[in-house]
Amino acid sequence: MKLFTLGDSISQGLMSLGVARTHLAYSTWIARALGVEVGDGFSSPAYRVPDYPAHGLLLDLEVVLRRLYLAFGSRIEGLEWAAFVTEINRVLDVAEDHYERGEGAGPYRGGSVPWFHNVSVYGYDVADAWLVTPALCEERIAAAPGAGDGFLHVPSASFYRTALRVLNPSRDPRLDGFSQLDWLAHHARGEGVESLLLWLGPNNAVGSAILLSIAATEDRPDRRPVSLSFDERTRAQWNLWMPDDFVAEYGELLDRIDTIMRRNEHPGWRVFVANVPHVTIAPIAAGVGDPRPGSPRYFPYYTYPPLAQGPRLVKAGAPHLTEMDARFIDATVDACNAQIAALIEERNARHRARRYHLVDISGSLDRLAYRRSGGEPTYEFPAYFKDGVAAPMDTRYYHVDRAGRRKAGGIVSLDGVHPSVIGQGLLAHEFLKVMKAAGVEGADPDRLPWPRIVASDTLYQDPIPLMEEVYEHEELAAAALAAHRHIFGGFQGRRGSIKDF
Repeated sequence: MKLFTLGDSISQGLMSLGVARTHLAYSTWIARALGVEVGDGFSSPAYRVPDYPAHGLLLDLEVVLRRLYLAFGSRIEGLEWAAFVTEINRVLDVAEDHYERGEGAGPYRGGSVPWFHNVSVYGYDVADAWLVTPALCEERIAAAPGAGDGFLHVPSASFYRTALRVLNPSRDPRLDGFSQLDWLAHHARGEGVESLLLWLGPNNAVGSAILLSIAATEDRPDRRPVSLSFDERTRAQWNLWMPDDFVAEYGELLDRIDTIMRRNEHPGWRVFVANVPHVTIAPIAAGVGDPRPGSPRYFPYYTYPPLAQGPRLVKAGAPHLTEMDARFIDATVDACNAQIAALIEERNARHRARRYHLVDISGSLDRLAYRRSGGEPTYEFPAYFKDGVAAPMDTRYYHVDRAGRRKAGGIVSLDGVHPSVIGQGLLAHEFLKVMKAAGVEGADPDRLPWPRIVASDTLYQDPIPLMEEVYEHEELAAAALAAHRHIFGGFQGRRGSIKDF
């Protein structure tokens, strides 16, 4: 097996709050660059990924905004804004029908697909790699309240429905105990896994930026999160792991992976480990006020982008983080990333070989950060962009004027957290640089199909002029963001917070 992927929402291909576009995720572009066939059915065995019809689970914001634009153009006046809520409900109804009562509630493609090469699931924190199983998902789906055609409801138990679709697509009872790591073990002992892409950990921090509030772990040696049950962790609703809590959990993850890979049938196996980005870079948390001196730049407040035109709304009670909050979150992430690097080196020393390779996504995104760099990012884009074929883009929140001209953004999708298709391509570029240096046969960032990646990015190819309307109406933006926050906060169908998104 050339490639196998363990991860969370980014690796799954969640974009614009819609689950998911796995065929456009970074690992899929890596597979194509390696010359591996990609598909969503059993007939494409080289790199198989699930698809998510009916607008996917959760709420695809791009679908909603494009429908509103078709109905009303670039201006929505007066009572027409009621159509915003109605359109959201229509999109959600399609997903509810499909995933609660329709084809999406049963085995994937009639049970013809036994497993996928990408087993990433949105909402996963580190320990979910071994704690979440199909049996747990089926139990929670059966017990979920609110199944049925509700108003503004995502499919019930959406997190569990998604995980079940990924971990046991055929609904084979013999596979009810298979977690992400169990699938890795199955393939390592079978045909062998040459390259493992591992990216878990962002959800142990990013919820603090998404919900604009910090719920840190307790940092108690006698009660590390890794020692707790799934239900105990769920009830705790943490969204930021303290470094010692994180290293205990991440060390357990790497120990389990190392045990599996030592029995790998592929003799030249490697693991490519991405670290945790600075979550305050995500445009969902936009800086407000005059930046503080120093580099990187920090702002007095952080709030949702349409509310970030000035400090008035923040001071009036809009959700926000302070400068000290942002610095604390970033310092915590730095400490966790230092632990990841140390854990990797420890395992390489044990093997007396470089089996584990760090992919410094955090550093790459720091160089991409627009506002934090004072509008002068230092990231070196692939040659395709240097040739002027594609217009420049940045990490600000997506903004398009009424004439359809993009004014900002392009790397992050409409939810302000997850990469756009082009952003996913840049992640693939970073992984492939490390894979090439490690000697993976065929790994070359220059082999990424950039014309196809850019053509697949509908936000780039067909900008949405309705964005200007949202930016110009603070009250409407506040109402839209309240709905956005509500879905982010409860989307998993298992937790009351976004702590491990």
